[in-house]
Amino acid sequence: MSRLTCLFLVTATLAAAPALSAQAAPAQAEFRVLTVSSFRVPLGEDRTRVTEFMEKWMVPPAKMNPNVLFYRIGQHWYGSNSSDVVIVVEYPNWAAVTATCQPCQEWIQTNTPKEGTPERQAFNEAQALFLKYYSTHADQIFTAPTRMAKP
Repeated sequence: MSRLTCLFLVTATLAAAPALSAQAAPAQAEFRVLTVSSFRVPLGEDRTRVTEFMEKWMVPPAKMNPNVLFYRIGQHWYGSNSSDVVIVVEYPNWAAVTATCQPCQEWIQTNTPKEGTPERQAFNEAQALFLKYYSTHADQIFTAPTRMAKP
């Protein structure tokens, strides 16, 4: 599997699946699953370039993923350290977190620049910068009771 495919799967699946499967959870109709990935990117040119990479390469597959109910990328706005970035994704259940997304895979295959092109070189550089910061990310998974959600 290519680094590109792995990158996109990060937002759709998380490595903690075996540990979570062993935990008791409320009935699926009673909750949704939230995944939160957080990492730090300092303000400035790197933040701009990382944000552009996420918008171009992570947001489109997430928007077309039928397993995703809600997808947001948030950036720390106020406080002493504005380097925090979070990716919050809501799923209807755990099966949706680990489910494959065929339209997403097709989008990636169609839109990834061909090897040896200037576009691929630009993509590789942008991906390397993103991974420089994302490599220190933390993942958290939450259950969100539907009875406490705003309709």
